[in-house]
Formats: sequence, structure tokens, C-alpha cells
Amino acid sequence: MDTTGHYAGRPDAAPKTGRTRRHAVSPRLVLLWALLLSVAAALLTVFLATAQPWLGIGLVADPERSAVILADIDLAGPAAQSGAAPNLRLDRIEVGGELAPGEGPAMDLLASDLVEEPDSLDTYDEVAAFMERQSRLFAIAQQPAVRLHLVDGITGEPGVAEVYPVARPFWSLPAIFWVQVLSGLAGFVVGAWIWSLRRSDLASQMFALSGLGLMLSALPAAVYSTRELAIESGLFLLLSALNHAGAHMFGGALIALFLVYPRRLVRPRWLLVIPVLLGAWLWADVAWLMPNPTVGMYAPVLLEMLAIVTLVVIQLRAVRHSPVERAALRWLGLSVVVGAGLFVAGVAMPLMLGAEPAVSQGISFAFFVIVYAGIALGIRRYRLFDLGDWSFRILYYVAGAVLLLALDTVLIWLLNVERAPALGVSLLIVAFLYLPLRDALYRRVASRRGMEEHEVFAAAMDVAFGPTPTQRAERWRALLARLYDPLEITAAGESPQGVETDAEGIALSLPAVADSPALLLRYPRAGKDLFTRADISLATELIALVDRAATSRDAHERGAREERQRIAQDLHDDVGGRLLTGMHTADAITRPVLQDALSDIRAIVSGLNGVHAPLDRVLADARHEAARRLEASGVGLVWPVADEAMGGIVLDYRQAKALVSSVRETVTNIIRHAEARTVCVSLEMDADTLVLAIADDGRGPLTQASEGYGLRNIRQRVEAVGGRFSIAPASPGTTIAISLPLGFSAP
Repeated sequence: MDTTGHYAGRPDAAPKTGRTRRHAVSPRLVLLWALLLSVAAALLTVFLATAQPWLGIGLVADPERSAVILADIDLAGPAAQSGAAPNLRLDRIEVGGELAPGEGPAMDLLASDLVEEPDSLDTYDEVAAFMERQSRLFAIAQQPAVRLHLVDGITGEPGVAEVYPVARPFWSLPAIFWVQVLSGLAGFVVGAWIWSLRRSDLASQMFALSGLGLMLSALPAAVYSTRELAIESGLFLLLSALNHAGAHMFGGALIALFLVYPRRLVRPRWLLVIPVLLGAWLWADVAWLMPNPTVGMYAPVLLEMLAIVTLVVIQLRAVRHSPVERAALRWLGLSVVVGAGLFVAGVAMPLMLGAEPAVSQGISFAFFVIVYAGIALGIRRYRLFDLGDWSFRILYYVAGAVLLLALDTVLIWLLNVERAPALGVSLLIVAFLYLPLRDALYRRVASRRGMEEHEVFAAAMDVAFGPTPTQRAERWRALLARLYDPLEITAAGESPQGVETDAEGIALSLPAVADSPALLLRYPRAGKDLFTRADISLATELIALVDRAATSRDAHERGAREERQRIAQDLHDDVGGRLLTGMHTADAITRPVLQDALSDIRAIVSGLNGVHAPLDRVLADARHEAARRLEASGVGLVWPVADEAMGGIVLDYRQAKALVSSVRETVTNIIRHAEARTVCVSLEMDADTLVLAIADDGRGPLTQASEGYGLRNIRQRVEAVGGRFSIAPASPGTTIAISLPLGFSAP
């Protein structure tokens, strides 16, 4: 991720110019090695934890009495048959076996011996004393026999239990151990996943480094914080130093991340200042040169958290004019601040104030999972680090390979299953459990709500076969709105050669199609997402489908037009000629009827030949005919002359016929049934729609439920050309409204 701008479907960076570095190793292989490394680190952690002597007892501290209480006895452990029981006080531990009580090395136990994290001690002298006692306790616990001096806290009665320590089995490790291990591995794996896909990107490198720091901090802490009683001081100090180094690596890497993401605030070389400062502080802490252990460990943690929050605020101001960057930063910043902030508030801050931590440090490592879980969700929602749905496939496939190897190893080494059956069982588990679960997770993470394929096809056909160009354009926009749910759909200035997206993935440009101009779609999925290659592919296929359907429609209409022209010629030459001959021999009563029939045939012929009629002339003819018929029936007509603006609009035959027939049938119903004295006609133009309302003052009310055959014909004609027909009672009389779309303009 180059942090100077944006790049292809992501909110963080602009494309780098020049030659792009190519990696010889595929992301899957890199991620596979990272996962194998995490597995190796976990196995090493388990090995160190299980290499310690185990008595099979659970101990808790009683700070008020500075005593150690035997809280639990593992029924499968060495102490189960020793006579020891829960709730007794463990006062002393000494080497047992052949040595009589008091002859061998022994130590009185203190509550401070069970301190989870030595950084919580007040001075480095206390740390030194603690480590010295850990070495002595470890030396006793690893002897073949250990004698426990117990005291009943109620009666004060003493007792002795002889225990024979063994190596600690992995199943005896407490839940808090696995919480820390899994938290560290989760951070490392997610960071490695992102880095494997964008290895040359500085921001993804910093994020991966933070994941490595979390693992380096959590795994050593898992060993010494869940010890049964003691660990040799040399190993304890090494693990503690690694824990400190990992914590500072985590914090420093996140500071560097927000210095370059989503906007670059400093030059990359200035990032080197961070490891120099934190490295110097770490050296002073490990060398016990700080005022006390709490300052040495947690003061920089607080400063790192403060720096992260400050940089998030600065970055929010820097991207205040970029909604996509702002949304991505809010999600990433919230994940980091909440996850790391809970650790600071629950552990670091209380210790700095001289109070007890609000939560166990082991449990607090789970807070960091919030950071990496948030990043995984942010990749899906905001395209963080330019990773889309496809990135999850790589993670799932590699995880499947690691799972297969891990299962095979467990079955062979731990359960003593033969190699061939073990591989078969592993394959069955992966095939029948992991793969369906992987697919379900992928569908849940990667799928988007949208239209089914058959719905898209049907909608595309509706677009291509819309009755008018206006309706085709409207249906095309409606289909795009359903598919992409963009915040904006606007006409593009120029029509692109094909479907294109801008560098950020914010906008999608579509060429002219379906009688619609070129369109620009912005902010898909209600502004929560960016356009991806899948969106481009879908739009390209959809345009091709609509174009092919439109070509078929045009071919059909061309054939129908040729047939209509043949019918028109026959009507004009045969029927029209006979009517014209009859007019010359007809009487005064029959002649007007034949004249109207001849006019209708001429209109039909014009329509069949594809001749478009001016709207003002169609209205004038309808007005003239209605006036003549109403006058003959003694009904007045109020019909203003059409506005001059309507002279530039033309109708095709179906529209003109629907309009004239609707007026004619309405007038017929008024004459026959309304007993009206006056008919008023009003015309309105609404965008590309003509609205004609015919109101009478007759007896009414005529409703849709009382429609006869003639009115149903009107409704069918109007709706066939994309219009609307309605009947409403008036006071007095009835109002009939006819709405027709106007899809043609005069040249």
C-alpha cells in the first residue's frame, strides 16, 4: 500500500508509477511458511511449558497472610495419592525421598512466589530476590521426590505429603495458557496474511510487524505466567525480556503504521527513530536501569498508546475530505484503540497508579484479538490494505493445508497411529469437517446480498424490451440501483469505451446502453464498500446481455415493421379505395360515417408505416371530434387549445391511437350514461409525461369497479404503451385521468 493516495478498489493509496516489483514466491507459499512458523512457535511454547516439573497441584496466593493456599489437586497428577487435600496452607517445600525432614534443601513459601508478572513488583531489588527464590524453588521441584509441608487453616494441624514430580503433560496446561498462545498466533497469522499479499507495502509491513510483536510478547508470557510454582531464573528472565521486546515491537509498529496510513505523515526514514528510542528504553529496562520495573515496562506502553490515539486523530483530520479513507481509518483506528486500550486500562494504568490490575495479564492478551479480528472484518467492508474477498480464499486454503499436517502429526506422534491410517483419518476430517466449514465461513464473509442470476436475467430482458426509450432508460437505472445500491447515479460527461472504475474504487463508469446515456455510479452498497473487479465483470456481462437482447428486439421490430407496411398498403389500396367510392354514392346520413372510417384507416395506415404524428395535431383532431359529438348531444365542452410547447412533440401510432381512442370512448360513456351538461378537459406536461383529465358534471360516480367493456379497453390500450388510467368520483360527476409517456421528440 503506497500511502500517498488511493489504488484500485481500496481506500489507502495511489498506484505507484514505474515498474512494479514482482515476487517470485506466491502469497500462498509465503502464508504457508508463516503459518508453519506460528505452529512451530506454538509447539516450542508448549514444549517449554511441559518441560517444567509438575506436582499436580493448583496454588493461589493469600496476600493478607503472605501465604500460599493449596486450592486444587489434579486427580491425574502426582499429588493425587500423596494425601494432600485442597484448602490447606502450603508453608514449606523441601527435597524428599531418602532424606529425612530437615536434612535436604528446603524453602518457606511466600505469596509473592506466585506473582504472575514480575513487572508488577515495586523495585528491581524485589525482582532480583524473586528470581533468586524462583531458581531455588525450581531446583527443589525438579528433584525425584518433593515433600510438601501443609497446615490446616482452621485447626492449625500440620501435615506432610510426599510427591514425585513428573514432566507436565500438555493437557494439564490451564485455559489461560491457551488464551495467550492463541491470541499471539492470531495476531501473527493475520499480520502475515496481509503482508503475504502486499509484501512491498510499508503499511502492511508495519502491521505484520505488530502481529509478530504480539506473538513474541504473548507466547513467553504464557509459559511463565501459568507456571505451577517456579521456573529457573535464567529462563524466566529471558522469557520476560522477550515479552517486553514483543510489547514494544507491537506498539512501535502501530505507531509507524499510523504515520504512513492512510496518509503518509513522515518520510519512511524517520520511522527508524521509533526502534532506536524503544530499543534504548528496552535495554535500560532489561538492564534494570529504570527507576522501577513498572516504569520500565508500562510507561512506554502508555506513551505508545497516547501516540497511537494522537496519530489516529491527526489522520482523521488529514482525510476529512475523503469519505472512503475516513471510513477505513475509523474502523482500523477503532479496532486498535479499543483492543490495545483495554489492555492499557486493565493492566498498565492500574500498575502505574500503584493499584492491582483490573484483569489478569493472561486474559488481557485476548483484548488484542479485537485488533486483528477488526482488521479482518475491515478488509471485507472497507478494503483495508487493498485486500478483497479473494484474500480470504488464500487464508482458508493455506489453513486447510496446515490443519492436514497438524492432524497427521497429532495422530502419528501423540496417539501412536500408523502413518497410512493417520493420513487417511486426517484427510477425512479435513474433507468432511473443515472444507464445509471453510465454505460456510467464506460465503458468510465474502458473499454480498444481491439479485439472483435468474432475477438479473429477467431484469435485463425488461430493460431491453421496455415499451419506450424513456422506460428502458428508467429500468436500466433501477437495475443498477438494485445491483450496486450506489449513493449516486449521475450522467457521465463522456461515454467510456467499456466499464471502468476510478483508482479508488469509489466510482464505476458505464457506457451508454438501453437508450440511457453513459452513467457514473458512486459509493456502492450504500457507501459501505468499493467497486471491485467482480463488479466490473458483472456490469460488462450485463451490458453485453442487454445489447444482445436489444439487437434481437430491433430485428423483431424490423420484421414487424415490414409486415405492417404490407398490411398498410393493402388497407390503403383496397379498403380505402372502396370507402372512398362509397362516399361519393352515399346519402347525407351515411357519408359522415364513411368519412370518419376513412380518416381512421388513414391514421392506421400512417401508424403502420411508422409515421409519427405531432402531439398538437392529435389533440386537435381529438378535440374536434369530441366537440362535434358532444354538441350533437347537447353537452358543452371546455377544452383549451394545446400549449405551443406541445408542437415539438410527436407520438408513434400506438400512443396516438391510445390517446384518440381513450378520448373517444370516454366521450361515448359520458353521452350514454352521465347525463352531463358540461365536459371539461385539462392538459398537463410532467417531465416526459402527458396527463389528460376529462371531467363531467353528470350523475356519477363512475368507479373502477363499474368499468364496462369500453373503459377496460381504454385501460388496456393506455397501459400497453406504458401509461396509466384512473377513474375518480368528482363533485358532481366523474374524472377520468389518462397519463401517457412521451418517448419521441421532434428533430
